[in-house]
Amino acid sequence: MVVDMAKVNAVDNSVLQNIEYVTRKRLEQERLDEHYAEKHRIQEHHNKKITLDKLMLEAYWAKLDQLETYNRQKQLEKARADEGKVLDVMA
Repeated sequence: MVVDMAKVNAVDNSVLQNIEYVTRKRLEQERLDEHYAEKHRIQEHHNKKITLDKLMLEAYWAKLDQLETYNRQKQLEKARADEGKVLDVMA
């Protein structure tokens, strides 16, 4: 049996090129996977910040409503007290 070394070398080179190609493509895919994983992580962080901002604004507006109600109540109490002073002076 005669083995043609040129054909063996050609097959070896072809196999090596195929291995290099597969390795290169695998690395590219890993980089892409890492990129999209990082992009997804950043988007999740961004979504959490948006949710937190909304909650903080809701708490802020609730506190303003409480202060407005408190101020309105104090103004009414002061007006009644002032009215009571005027009535006491008149009496």
